[in-house]
Amino acid sequence: MSAQMIEKYSPLDVAKLIQLIDPKFPLPSDEQAAIISINTNPLEPAVVIAGAGSGKTETMASRVVYLVANGFVRPDQILGLTFTRKAAGELNLRIRKRLKQLSQAMAKSGIEQPFSSFDTSVTTYHSYAGRILSEHSIRLGIDAESQPLGEAALWMMANRIVQNWDEDGFTNESAIKTVVEDLMGLTSQALEHQVTGEQIIEADQKLLAELSRMSGALNDGVRDSARTSQQRIGLVGMMEKFLAERRASGQLSFDDQIALAATIAQNFPDVGAVERGKYPVVLLDEYQDTSHSQVRLLSTLFGGGHPVTAVGDPCQSIYTWRGAAAGTIGDFGNHFPKNPGSTGARQYNLLTTYRNDQSILEVANLISDEVRQNDTINVEPLRARNGAGKGDLQCGIFENLEAEAQAIVEYFLPLWGTDGVKINDLSFAVLVRKKAQIAVIQQALTNAGIASEVLGLGGLVHVPEVADIVALLKVINSPDAGGALMRHLTGPRINLGPRDIAALGRFCRSRATAEGSDNRTLVQNIIAGNPLVADNDDQIAGSLIDALDEIESAKANDFSSAGYARLTQFSADLRRLRSRAAGPITDLILEIERYLNLEAEVMLREEGLHGRRHLDRFLDEASKFARSGGMLSGFIHWLDIASEEEGGLKAGTPDVDSSVVQILTIHMSKGAEWDVVAIPGLTEGTFPSKSTQSPENWVFNERYIPFPLRSDEAVVPQLNLSQVTTNSDANKVLDAYKKECSEYRRKEEIRLGYVAVTRARTHLFCSASYWGDGVTPLEPSSLYRKVEEISRVSGRVIDELEPPASGARNPQEGNEITEQWPRDPLGNRRADFESTVALVRSATPVDLEKIPAGDEILQSWISDARAIIAENRESRSASLAIPRPVRMSPSSIIAMKKDPEGFARSVRRPMPRARDEYSSRGTAFHLWVEKHLSGYSIFDDEEFDLLQPIEEDRTLEELKSTWLKSEYGNKSAHRVEVPFETVIAGTLVRGRIDAIYKTDAGFEVVDWKTGSTVLDDDSAIQLAIYRLAWAKLAAVPVESVSAAFHYVPTGVTDRRTNLMSEAELIALLS
Repeated sequence: MSAQMIEKYSPLDVAKLIQLIDPKFPLPSDEQAAIISINTNPLEPAVVIAGAGSGKTETMASRVVYLVANGFVRPDQILGLTFTRKAAGELNLRIRKRLKQLSQAMAKSGIEQPFSSFDTSVTTYHSYAGRILSEHSIRLGIDAESQPLGEAALWMMANRIVQNWDEDGFTNESAIKTVVEDLMGLTSQALEHQVTGEQIIEADQKLLAELSRMSGALNDGVRDSARTSQQRIGLVGMMEKFLAERRASGQLSFDDQIALAATIAQNFPDVGAVERGKYPVVLLDEYQDTSHSQVRLLSTLFGGGHPVTAVGDPCQSIYTWRGAAAGTIGDFGNHFPKNPGSTGARQYNLLTTYRNDQSILEVANLISDEVRQNDTINVEPLRARNGAGKGDLQCGIFENLEAEAQAIVEYFLPLWGTDGVKINDLSFAVLVRKKAQIAVIQQALTNAGIASEVLGLGGLVHVPEVADIVALLKVINSPDAGGALMRHLTGPRINLGPRDIAALGRFCRSRATAEGSDNRTLVQNIIAGNPLVADNDDQIAGSLIDALDEIESAKANDFSSAGYARLTQFSADLRRLRSRAAGPITDLILEIERYLNLEAEVMLREEGLHGRRHLDRFLDEASKFARSGGMLSGFIHWLDIASEEEGGLKAGTPDVDSSVVQILTIHMSKGAEWDVVAIPGLTEGTFPSKSTQSPENWVFNERYIPFPLRSDEAVVPQLNLSQVTTNSDANKVLDAYKKECSEYRRKEEIRLGYVAVTRARTHLFCSASYWGDGVTPLEPSSLYRKVEEISRVSGRVIDELEPPASGARNPQEGNEITEQWPRDPLGNRRADFESTVALVRSATPVDLEKIPAGDEILQSWISDARAIIAENRESRSASLAIPRPVRMSPSSIIAMKKDPEGFARSVRRPMPRARDEYSSRGTAFHLWVEKHLSGYSIFDDEEFDLLQPIEEDRTLEELKSTWLKSEYGNKSAHRVEVPFETVIAGTLVRGRIDAIYKTDAGFEVVDWKTGSTVLDDDSAIQLAIYRLAWAKLAAVPVESVSAAFHYVPTGVTDRRTNLMSEAELIALLS
């Protein structure tokens, strides 16, 4: 193809034309020109190794402009793919800008223009796969029109499946949250590597068979490995349901889209023919981060010699845990082979960095040295640009993280400006490996008057003002949030002392005793040293929150006068906040923000526009979650997941803001650059991380598919037990395999170190510390030693601290950390504060209505004052008109009819219900009946009728046995667990009918009751609603539908004949 093309304008010619319009446009370097021109890089498959800061985006744009200028293709005939919308947008804008400049230059020079449009075809990998799927999904019988599910929505679906799972024989020793994470990880990997559930089961059964033939005593290693395989086999059914639900509903994830698009490309060759005709040239950006599914899709569509140029850097492959493979770029030639007779090179290089100064570049090359050597591809070290500065490189080892944070402050201050007043346009960042480092570093910066910003949701929850909001969200959502409650009770707003905390505990215990409960207070558990205190915290804390709700009935003399007043006020405030819990999450957060006076606090702490930045970004995250259909409880769980994920949730490249120091994880920093960068925590186990929480090891972690099933099985560690006969030897092999997997993951940590240091343009500060939370000293990591090696020659090493002697223990061990409690948040400013308050209170009141008009500034102040007063009155109003909810369940309608005032109170201050074993058993019974009748479960336990929990003397097995002997035990149901939504008098009534049976007259709806007490006439409203809903769903007269309660313990079926009509239901809700 390229042999028939003749270059009319060289890359240099094109650049000089653009310079007629933009004199600052740089001429291409020799290595850039070699990639741009078809004389040296013909239209053939090729890979470009582009190091950090080497100008790859400009080179890619110049290649497009060059091809268009020579008339080889139109702009829209070049498909450009990258990972983020931001990167795609930047490349698209750059191409369009250059094309417009080229058009103007050609017109100015009297040159005929070979193109008339500036439209491009630059998009993201996911968007392109989504387009392929939307155009051809009908061939697979799938509806793929909806937007892909975000991670939050995907997590909610997985969580629901796990919570409702009731497969016979299913066991899993992990916490529910862990099972959800394992389900999501296993499903993602199965999609990525095109692995079926049967293949996973077969591979795990093979390992179990190998382990079972071992002789000798069992040990922990063999036992843990066997348990992992057994639990992964148990997850397969969940995984298949997870996938089936997504595909049946058309609610697909990004992983689904990529995998299904690849399947379409493989099964229907005409799709590839169309795409190749549409796009004669393809450019793939950040190719080292492509997943197996993406490579499968693209190689199927554009393999076989099509002109595909992949640009990437194997040293920046840091997303293997998201499905990317470190060896992908080295394997490019196998997926995109050249045609016979091709003349172009297989690999081109962009090795001159235009970002880093010399000393920083030396560190980057030394770190990358051990990962640049690859069997399939050769990556040479980066070279400094002409005129590059020496760079400022410093490192040091300090006593602890607090000392590291202070050292960062001391490094930043001369560059930032004294007293926190910024004196230049330099950009600053602190890149952390662990989110736990964020709070200490941010506090040190704040103390020095340096404005900072934490990026990423996982990091946000560690910011003090956001942590306070999250704590109150947990208290409002759940009666079990003891830790969150204690944070608030001992925090600056309530500021309770030990006496009042103890008094609250005694009141809590007295309530529990009066109610026949045996709960022990939080204080008693701590004193008793209960080893299960962490697990029991929910139960104990729940009683504390319940006690707060009735604090007015406590003996005031047991508390200090100030403490009792604060608790009673907080109880009222909590009721008011709960009244907002049923509304949008963002409204509740804003209400908590007002209650805590956070806006005033952050604006006083940091003057200017940036004071609210963390609050606003947290609101944005809450808004995105709510748009996915999430409720408050799900949002709180999602925050926990985000805060624990050290690698960070999927996020785009951050926007650099030079007005603050930006604090973010290294993973999130990829694609961005700053003038001044600090990297703390370069100790063994922290960075490089040991990955002990989630090791990439299928033998001990259920979320990974067996490695023999992976597409890259040739490069990942493989387990071999063929020569082992005893459990003792098997344990040794398993332990060695564990270390091999850790070493495999360690290489990604080295690449992460390379990414971190190459974010810095001119200034880089790296640090480690000898002491953490443990009693033994920490070792500076290999990454730190490499920084130190270069710093001794080209920078500065801070040698102020002697290494700990052999056998030394943490100097902080045994030291009592003392604080004044309760703490005065104003400290030594208390006197000034009190005098200011007294001055305001002594001032003569002003009647705003009598102030004459004329002064615009004064009138604006008056207007603001009126708004603040009105808002304050509204927020503190004790009497509220409670509108009937626009959406109700049958149970809530019954509650409203029985006790309108009580129902209004519950709407105003909804109190989460603590689950007990009996209501949980009732839920389990409903699940069993549904499975018995239909074989699967898809509903949420929030949709159960909870008017009548299971009786205490009835076990689940007894209920099953009694039900099977009833008239329904051998009867076939027409439908089971039928969800419905119907509008009655403008109210959306939503519920789920347990079972529907056909009768001679039509249908009968049945509701299972796990208690034996016959329900009253008001409770029969539920049957009236069910009957009406089914009549509408089935399009039959309501008279042909009967309804009944079936009391499972007694086997009695209670058929009601005097049910309310539709008109009566409308009257009830009008």
